[in-house]
Amino acid sequence: MEYRELLHAIGRMTGLEAGPARAAAEATLTTLARTLDEDDRRLLIDALPPELTDDFPMDRPGNDGTEEGFVRQAALLGRRPPEQARLRAQAVLAAVAEQEPELVARLHIPEQVRGLFEPPESGGGVTGPKGHSAPLTEAEVDAALSTLPRWSGDRCGLSRVISLPVENLRAVRRALDRLKITYGRQPQLHDSADGLVVLVRTVSVGAVTALDVELARRVDEVIEEIGAGIGRP
Repeated sequence: MEYRELLHAIGRMTGLEAGPARAAAEATLTTLARTLDEDDRRLLIDALPPELTDDFPMDRPGNDGTEEGFVRQAALLGRRPPEQARLRAQAVLAAVAEQEPELVARLHIPEQVRGLFEPPESGGGVTGPKGHSAPLTEAEVDAALSTLPRWSGDRCGLSRVISLPVENLRAVRRALDRLKITYGRQPQLHDSADGLVVLVRTVSVGAVTALDVELARRVDEVIEEIGAGIGRP
Protein backbone atom coordinates (compact mmCIF):
# COMPACT_ATOMS: atom_id res chain seq x y z
CA MET A 1 0.00 0.00 0.00
CA GLU A 2 1.55 3.28 -1.10
CA TYR A 3 1.50 5.95 1.61
CA ARG A 4 1.37 9.04 -0.62
CA GLU A 5 -1.13 7.48 -2.99
CA LEU A 6 -3.39 6.61 -0.06
CA LEU A 7 -3.29 10.15 1.32
CA HIS A 8 -3.93 11.53 -2.16
CA ALA A 9 -7.02 9.34 -2.54
CA ILE A 10 -8.33 10.40 0.88
CA GLY A 11 -7.74 14.04 0.00
CA ARG A 12 -9.46 13.62 -3.35
CA MET A 13 -12.58 12.32 -1.64
CA THR A 14 -12.66 14.69 1.33
CA GLY A 15 -10.79 17.85 0.40
CA LEU A 16 -8.35 17.22 3.27
CA GLU A 17 -4.69 18.13 2.95
CA ALA A 18 -1.91 15.68 3.79
CA GLY A 19 -1.77 16.26 7.57
CA PRO A 20 -5.48 15.85 8.32
CA ALA A 21 -5.71 13.02 5.76
CA ARG A 22 -2.94 11.16 7.61
CA ALA A 23 -4.71 11.70 10.94
CA ALA A 24 -7.94 10.32 9.46
CA ALA A 25 -6.08 7.31 8.06
CA GLU A 26 -4.37 6.57 11.39
CA ALA A 27 -7.60 6.74 13.37
CA THR A 28 -9.58 4.67 10.88
CA LEU A 29 -6.99 1.99 10.19
CA THR A 30 -6.16 1.57 13.87
CA THR A 31 -9.86 1.06 14.50
CA LEU A 32 -10.01 -1.45 11.65
CA ALA A 33 -7.05 -3.38 13.06
CA ARG A 34 -8.74 -3.54 16.46
CA THR A 35 -11.85 -4.96 14.79
CA LEU A 36 -10.00 -7.96 13.32
CA ASP A 37 -8.79 -11.22 14.84
CA GLU A 38 -5.07 -11.66 15.45
CA ASP A 39 -4.20 -13.28 12.09
CA ASP A 40 -6.11 -10.74 10.03
CA ARG A 41 -4.72 -7.90 12.13
CA ARG A 42 -1.18 -8.99 11.32
CA LEU A 43 -2.07 -9.27 7.62
CA LEU A 44 -3.41 -5.71 7.64
CA ILE A 45 -0.50 -4.25 9.61
CA ASP A 46 2.03 -5.89 7.28
CA ALA A 47 0.29 -4.24 4.31
CA LEU A 48 0.08 -0.76 5.85
CA PRO A 49 2.74 1.93 5.37
CA PRO A 50 4.82 2.20 8.59
CA GLU A 51 3.89 5.88 8.84
CA LEU A 52 0.35 4.81 9.82
CA THR A 53 1.12 2.21 12.49
CA ASP A 54 3.25 4.09 15.03
CA ASP A 55 0.90 6.34 17.00
CA PHE A 56 -1.69 3.99 18.54
CA PRO A 57 -1.71 0.39 19.83
CA MET A 58 -3.15 -1.64 16.98
CA ASP A 59 -4.55 -4.47 19.09
CA ARG A 60 -6.42 -2.80 21.96
CA PRO A 61 -8.93 -1.89 23.03
CA GLY A 62 -11.13 -3.87 20.67
CA ASN A 63 -14.57 -2.82 19.52
CA ASP A 64 -17.86 -4.65 19.20
CA GLY A 65 -17.71 -5.10 15.42
CA THR A 66 -20.73 -2.89 14.76
CA GLU A 67 -20.74 0.14 12.48
CA GLU A 68 -21.69 2.36 15.42
CA GLY A 69 -18.88 0.96 17.56
CA PHE A 70 -16.37 1.41 14.74
CA VAL A 71 -17.36 5.05 14.19
CA ARG A 72 -17.33 5.74 17.93
CA GLN A 73 -13.77 4.45 18.31
CA ALA A 74 -12.54 6.24 15.18
CA ALA A 75 -14.09 9.46 16.51
CA LEU A 76 -12.27 9.08 19.83
CA LEU A 77 -8.92 8.34 18.20
CA GLY A 78 -9.26 11.12 15.65
CA ARG A 79 -10.79 13.59 18.10
CA ARG A 80 -13.62 14.35 15.70
CA PRO A 81 -17.40 14.42 16.11
CA PRO A 82 -19.05 11.14 15.09
CA GLU A 83 -20.63 12.51 11.91
CA GLN A 84 -17.27 13.74 10.63
CA ALA A 85 -15.48 10.60 11.83
CA ARG A 86 -17.92 8.51 9.80
CA LEU A 87 -17.31 10.55 6.64
CA ARG A 88 -13.55 10.34 7.07
CA ALA A 89 -13.64 6.63 7.86
CA GLN A 90 -15.65 5.96 4.71
CA ALA A 91 -13.11 7.89 2.63
CA VAL A 92 -10.15 6.06 4.20
CA LEU A 93 -11.68 2.61 3.83
CA ALA A 94 -12.81 3.32 0.28
CA ALA A 95 -9.25 4.43 -0.53
CA VAL A 96 -7.84 1.21 0.96
CA ALA A 97 -10.31 -0.88 -1.04
CA GLU A 98 -9.35 1.07 -4.15
CA GLN A 99 -5.63 0.35 -3.62
CA GLU A 100 -5.80 -3.14 -2.11
CA PRO A 101 -9.02 -4.89 -3.17
CA GLU A 102 -7.51 -8.36 -2.71
CA LEU A 103 -6.42 -7.55 0.84
CA VAL A 104 -9.87 -6.25 1.76
CA ALA A 105 -11.45 -9.38 0.29
CA ARG A 106 -9.19 -11.65 2.39
CA LEU A 107 -9.89 -9.94 5.71
CA HIS A 108 -12.72 -11.29 7.85
CA ILE A 109 -14.38 -7.90 8.38
CA PRO A 110 -17.66 -7.83 10.32
CA GLU A 111 -20.58 -7.38 7.95
CA GLN A 112 -21.71 -4.09 9.52
CA VAL A 113 -18.22 -2.63 9.25
CA ARG A 114 -17.76 -3.83 5.67
CA GLY A 115 -20.57 -1.49 4.67
CA LEU A 116 -18.29 1.45 5.49
CA PHE A 117 -15.99 0.43 2.62
CA GLU A 118 -18.66 1.28 0.06
CA PRO A 119 -18.34 4.81 -1.33
CA PRO A 120 -21.59 6.62 -0.47
CA GLU A 121 -23.97 7.52 -3.25
CA SER A 122 -24.05 11.02 -4.67
CA GLY A 123 -25.92 13.41 -2.42
CA GLY A 124 -24.99 13.64 1.25
CA GLY A 125 -21.96 11.42 0.91
CA VAL A 126 -18.22 11.82 0.77
CA THR A 127 -17.83 11.16 -2.94
CA GLY A 128 -19.78 11.82 -6.06
CA PRO A 129 -19.62 9.88 -9.33
CA LYS A 130 -16.35 11.59 -10.33
CA GLY A 131 -14.59 10.96 -7.02
CA HIS A 132 -15.12 14.41 -5.54
CA SER A 133 -17.13 15.34 -2.47
CA ALA A 134 -20.77 14.85 -3.41
CA PRO A 135 -23.09 17.88 -3.62
CA LEU A 136 -26.11 17.78 -1.36
CA THR A 137 -29.53 17.76 -2.93
CA GLU A 138 -31.84 20.74 -2.47
CA ALA A 139 -33.88 18.77 0.08
CA GLU A 140 -30.73 17.85 2.00
CA VAL A 141 -29.60 21.48 2.10
CA ASP A 142 -33.03 22.55 3.37
CA ALA A 143 -32.89 19.85 6.05
CA ALA A 144 -29.43 20.97 7.11
CA LEU A 145 -30.49 24.62 7.31
CA SER A 146 -33.40 23.65 9.56
CA THR A 147 -30.79 22.59 12.14
CA LEU A 148 -28.57 25.65 11.57
CA PRO A 149 -30.76 28.61 12.57
CA ARG A 150 -28.02 31.21 12.15
CA TRP A 151 -27.23 30.14 8.58
CA SER A 152 -28.88 30.75 5.21
CA GLY A 153 -28.12 29.73 1.64
CA ASP A 154 -28.75 27.13 -1.02
CA ARG A 155 -26.93 24.31 -2.82
CA CYS A 156 -24.18 26.74 -3.89
CA GLY A 157 -23.14 27.78 -0.39
CA LEU A 158 -24.16 28.37 3.22
CA SER A 159 -23.40 31.65 4.94
CA ARG A 160 -23.67 33.28 8.33
CA VAL A 161 -23.20 36.98 9.11
CA ILE A 162 -21.60 37.85 12.45
CA SER A 163 -22.30 41.40 13.59
CA LEU A 164 -20.12 42.30 16.56
CA PRO A 165 -17.77 45.07 17.72
CA VAL A 166 -14.46 45.17 15.86
CA GLU A 167 -12.43 43.57 18.66
CA ASN A 168 -14.88 40.69 18.95
CA LEU A 169 -14.78 40.14 15.21
CA ARG A 170 -11.01 39.99 15.29
CA ALA A 171 -11.17 37.25 17.91
CA VAL A 172 -13.72 35.36 15.83
CA ARG A 173 -11.59 35.67 12.69
CA ARG A 174 -8.48 34.39 14.49
CA ALA A 175 -10.39 31.43 15.88
CA LEU A 176 -11.89 30.54 12.51
CA ASP A 177 -8.51 30.87 10.77
CA ARG A 178 -7.14 28.27 13.22
CA LEU A 179 -9.71 25.71 12.04
CA LYS A 180 -7.41 24.93 9.11
CA ILE A 181 -4.95 23.44 11.61
CA THR A 182 -7.26 22.04 14.28
CA TYR A 183 -10.08 20.78 12.06
CA GLY A 184 -8.51 20.30 8.64
CA ARG A 185 -10.86 22.72 6.87
CA GLN A 186 -11.83 26.36 7.29
CA PRO A 187 -14.62 28.60 5.99
CA GLN A 188 -14.20 31.52 3.64
CA LEU A 189 -14.31 34.85 5.48
CA HIS A 190 -15.39 38.18 3.96
CA ASP A 191 -15.86 41.61 5.51
CA SER A 192 -19.13 43.39 4.79
CA ALA A 193 -21.04 46.45 5.98
CA ASP A 194 -23.03 44.15 8.29
CA GLY A 195 -20.01 42.43 9.83
CA LEU A 196 -18.07 39.27 9.05
CA VAL A 197 -19.57 36.94 6.44
CA VAL A 198 -18.71 33.26 6.95
CA LEU A 199 -19.19 31.08 3.87
CA VAL A 200 -18.90 27.30 3.59
CA ARG A 201 -18.86 25.43 0.28
CA THR A 202 -16.71 22.81 -1.41
CA VAL A 203 -14.82 24.66 -4.13
CA SER A 204 -13.88 21.52 -6.09
CA VAL A 205 -17.54 20.79 -6.87
CA GLY A 206 -18.90 24.34 -6.57
CA ALA A 207 -21.59 23.24 -4.14
CA VAL A 208 -22.46 22.38 -0.56
CA THR A 209 -21.48 18.90 0.65
CA ALA A 210 -21.95 17.02 3.91
CA LEU A 211 -18.49 18.18 4.97
CA ASP A 212 -19.63 21.80 4.66
CA VAL A 213 -22.59 21.18 6.95
CA GLU A 214 -20.25 19.72 9.55
CA LEU A 215 -17.93 22.70 9.10
CA ALA A 216 -20.85 25.09 9.69
CA ARG A 217 -21.62 23.26 12.93
CA ARG A 218 -18.00 23.56 13.97
CA VAL A 219 -18.03 27.29 13.18
CA ASP A 220 -21.01 27.71 15.50
CA GLU A 221 -19.20 25.75 18.22
CA VAL A 222 -16.07 27.90 17.88
CA ILE A 223 -18.07 31.11 18.17
CA GLU A 224 -19.85 29.77 21.24
CA GLU A 225 -16.52 28.71 22.74
CA ILE A 226 -15.11 32.22 22.53
CA GLY A 227 -18.27 33.75 23.92
CA ALA A 228 -19.31 35.49 20.72
CA GLY A 229 -22.35 33.45 19.76
CA ILE A 230 -24.64 36.44 19.69
CA GLY A 231 -24.48 37.39 16.00
CA ARG A 232 -27.62 37.17 13.94
CA PRO A 233 -27.91 35.79 10.40
